[in-house]
Amino acid sequence: MPIIEYTPDLFEALQEMVVQVPRNMNLGHRPFVDYYYATRNTCKLYLFFSDSGKVLGTIGSELLRFELNSQEITIRIGSNWFSLHRGIGGQLSSHSAMRNPNAYGMVFIASHRALNVLRHTSWFPVAGLKGYFLNACSLRPWNSWWKSAANLVVRQFAGRRIGALAARIPDEIASTVQVEEEFAYTPDMLPRSSRFSFRFAPTAEYLAWRYNLSLAFVRYRLFRVLAAGRSVGYVILNDSPEQTIVAQCDAEDAMMLSYGVLLAILEAGKNYQATRGVFLSSCHPEMSAVFEAFGFRRWMRPDLPFGFRNVPPGLNLRATSNWLINYDWSDNGLQAPFLDQTDHP
Repeated sequence: MPIIEYTPDLFEALQEMVVQVPRNMNLGHRPFVDYYYATRNTCKLYLFFSDSGKVLGTIGSELLRFELNSQEITIRIGSNWFSLHRGIGGQLSSHSAMRNPNAYGMVFIASHRALNVLRHTSWFPVAGLKGYFLNACSLRPWNSWWKSAANLVVRQFAGRRIGALAARIPDEIASTVQVEEEFAYTPDMLPRSSRFSFRFAPTAEYLAWRYNLSLAFVRYRLFRVLAAGRSVGYVILNDSPEQTIVAQCDAEDAMMLSYGVLLAILEAGKNYQATRGVFLSSCHPEMSAVFEAFGFRRWMRPDLPFGFRNVPPGLNLRATSNWLINYDWSDNGLQAPFLDQTDHP
């Protein structure tokens, strides 16, 4: 039974499997699948075919450039790990690892079923990565009526328009840190140095691909972070009519970045009249304290699923306080319904 790399001519064969999975999968939307999995050599989707030519399982694999204590390493992160029959998922996982033997496997966000499988393998979970909400308590797509209802209750009784929260930025910060919206990725907006011990450190060229500002199925907005007029980093927001997600961000200093994130959220939301939800992830205590002071809440939710299949040498899994982990990696922020689908508001 062969495992084959996805190409656009295999989309219809893939759909025969997609319709058998009881959820609204992003693999059902061709613009996303063809862009994410078929336009870059470091991001692939592997299909498990039966002897009769039917797709029985999938796994996505993307290679990411990270820095650990300023040294470059390659992280392999998975996506869309599905199988219709027992045992296929393990074969796909092994195939993905075999194709990228010099990368360190990382798991970031997984279904309950996938987590149950991972618990029976030699993966290493990492505690302390938290998801924070503003004006919401869960992310769209809401997969149950009560989550949708809970979000409406939070917005009605505890929510405020984003533009009305500007006073929560301290005056001394507002006079020092600024953001400017940009419409193209350039190398000069990348931080020249970093105080984070473990972080995703992509090139400007990668950012222009993954967080493309002109895609039809998702809207990304880019902000440059400046401190005393000097460019120190950037913030990328995944901005939809229902919610804003802090997709990816980086800067030379954690405090500059924290307030840069908040200022980008304020800038993006100042023209929204309705109350809207915002989501971000954080495992950095100082950054988390800034977000909580602004109004972000965890709503007693458990840590986000996060861990490694093989741990990079020198990475202490119990010392995450100086890591920079953003939510919209892999396909985490690329979920159906997409902006160009008719069932999207």
